[in-house]
Amino acid sequence: MAASTDTTITPKTIGAAPPPAGRQRLESLDVFRGLTIAGMILVNNPGSAAYWPLDHADELMTSHPTGSYPGKWWIEANGWTPTDLIFPFFLFIVGASMVLSFAARRARGDSRQSLMKHAARRSALILLIGYAIRILPYVDFAHMRYPGVLQRIALVYLFASVITLWTSTRGRIIWIAGLLAGYYALMRFVPVPGCDHAAWFTQHCSLAGFIDRKLMLGHLYRRDFDPEGLLSTLPAIATTLLGTLAGEFLRGASSFPHKLRGLVIAGVAGVGAGYAWHPLFPISKPLWTSSYVLFTAGAACLLLALCWWLIEMRAWHTWAKPFLWLGSNAIVTYALSTFVGKLWSIIKVASGITLQTWIYEHWFAPLAQEKNASLAFALSYTALWTLVAWGLYRKKIFVKV
Repeated sequence: MAASTDTTITPKTIGAAPPPAGRQRLESLDVFRGLTIAGMILVNNPGSAAYWPLDHADELMTSHPTGSYPGKWWIEANGWTPTDLIFPFFLFIVGASMVLSFAARRARGDSRQSLMKHAARRSALILLIGYAIRILPYVDFAHMRYPGVLQRIALVYLFASVITLWTSTRGRIIWIAGLLAGYYALMRFVPVPGCDHAAWFTQHCSLAGFIDRKLMLGHLYRRDFDPEGLLSTLPAIATTLLGTLAGEFLRGASSFPHKLRGLVIAGVAGVGAGYAWHPLFPISKPLWTSSYVLFTAGAACLLLALCWWLIEMRAWHTWAKPFLWLGSNAIVTYALSTFVGKLWSIIKVASGITLQTWIYEHWFAPLAQEKNASLAFALSYTALWTLVAWGLYRKKIFVKV
């Protein structure tokens, strides 16, 4: 999850070769984390109009409620874009890193109570960082959005830590099944006042949207809905718990090829299960549906399997270095990039436009057509924060969150 997370394993075999001495850093998980951070920065900071895979399916549909739009054929069939995979991938990694970190610290003699105190402090700090980004530089509690990405990470990490520390693997599987089935039952069968129950899957008439309006009206992402709302945090916890199962599997004693096969099999099964549930409970990031949880966890296993094969088995490290830098200071890099992105969308230059708009229009827009210029802007911003992460990594500065 954060840079301080101990993602280490002690393998007994690496393919057919004897194991190296001591503990080995699970670099593939760090790289996977860095890939998600790069993805978050890239999609959150376009210069102008982005290509449709770099936008959320929900945002595309909301922007074009009646007409056609790029990628409509894909979104109507599948319910997601590549951008919609990034956040659940990160939560999946939180779970995988968590179980490795807990196991390492328990081996050093830490009690469950001390680990729980550590998890609670970390969750509180992430929550505070999320709210600091939200309210600064102009403090306005009256209109502040309460939910958010870091806020969800904090809550999910806290509850997943409790479940992971005090239940067995079987217990976590039961929790996952209960959260996914229970969330589906609540959303599908609990009526929302003032809504036709046939519209239970729409954001306004969903139970998730109704609860958020009742508790946080005026503090949501949209007037009547928030994609990081309270009720949908329940299946997000299941996403993280699925990550703990992957982490537990990877820290086992089986060979690296066996672990690769296991990740691929789990990935195919998760994607298949998600699409099997899709007709009844459609894949949707804003509602974080149970089918979305299974599908994205499966997709995460497949991408982790690729990183595992490239890095742990083939020892191809050069390509992954930028993502290793980002993954080693994940939370701080994401938080700073988000805050700076917010600042330069507020700061006005002499011509009355924001600094972000001025940079885009003067440095990028003249170079290419709109979408390519926007992509170049987003890539440049991501590269900037990759360099910052490289500087921290080179100086061996790992910010503990």
